[in-house]
Amino acid sequence: MGFLFSKQVYDPTHDIPDLTGKVVIITGSNWLTTVAWLIHCSAGIGIRTAEQLALHGAKVYLACRSEAKATAAIAELEKTTPSLKDQNRLVYLPLDLSSVHSAKEAAEDFLSREDRLDVLINNAARGIEEYQLSKDGIELTIAVNHFGHFVFTQTLLPLLKETAKRRDADVRIVVVSSRAHLGPGTTKFGSLEEMNDPQGPPAKINSISTKMSRYGTSKLMNVLFASELQRRLDAENAAITVISLHPGAVATETAHAADLPWYAKIYIATLAIAPLQGAFTSLFAATSARVAAEREKYKGKYLVPYGEIAGPATAAAKDPVLAKTLWDTTEKITAGLLKATDQ
Repeated sequence: MGFLFSKQVYDPTHDIPDLTGKVVIITGSNWLTTVAWLIHCSAGIGIRTAEQLALHGAKVYLACRSEAKATAAIAELEKTTPSLKDQNRLVYLPLDLSSVHSAKEAAEDFLSREDRLDVLINNAARGIEEYQLSKDGIELTIAVNHFGHFVFTQTLLPLLKETAKRRDADVRIVVVSSRAHLGPGTTKFGSLEEMNDPQGPPAKINSISTKMSRYGTSKLMNVLFASELQRRLDAENAAITVISLHPGAVATETAHAADLPWYAKIYIATLAIAPLQGAFTSLFAATSARVAAEREKYKGKYLVPYGEIAGPATAAAKDPVLAKTLWDTTEKITAGLLKATDQ
């Protein structure tokens, strides 16, 4: 865990280039994003990421479920940073990641508004929560953290690919995962039944360890999705860089209020970083000139604060066969759900 105490080598104030004319989507960029875990508590990361990108000239879509929270976040940012007011750099995009149909509709909504997409940051997540099925019949943590983002990204891919063909384009897809992907979650992704596994006996279906296992599984899915997406884009010679990352341990109101073990709360209270610092690795992945200059080095990689390539450290997270299995199963399930919805 040495990277938790690593020297800061990235500062968005100086290191983000001019993004004028660029268009970005960040999922889960409410004022408080509902994620909390010992080493990944991202309430505030999305909005701090959006703020920095907008300050450097980008038009940023805040893709989230709550219009009230999104508009409140935009109003607060424009109040505290007057240079953003009336610039149309922060825009709300309705997105409910718990529904694959909603995820597709949100992407199609965006496609009707813009003719380019330079950066997609899949930041939203459901954290350590009780076992529940989505209306699509998918375990809710996996539905939000993986399935919704899968459909959202897939629907946006044609525009991302077209943008990548433009002169001087630098298109990136950033997937916010967590060090929790190293946890004891399942690696059985061959069917919906396996993905819906509560990962604990009925009597302990909502114990803290079982909830953490489900969350860790969803974060493993994030890493595998990023690596498989990069492999597929490379096979098409699409000039898009895909990066997954762990943002660090972030001190937020959500983290302090979460149902965490005592040692996690002590860790957050004493060693966690501020939300802006928690956004640094996402900002590095999305904008760093170093990534542009050494694209082959960063493609499909997993980063830790602040922008360091690390691991992933488990065999499962590096398994290309498992990544393909996850992709193929997800594709089959989502295709069936979307077809049934369209009928």
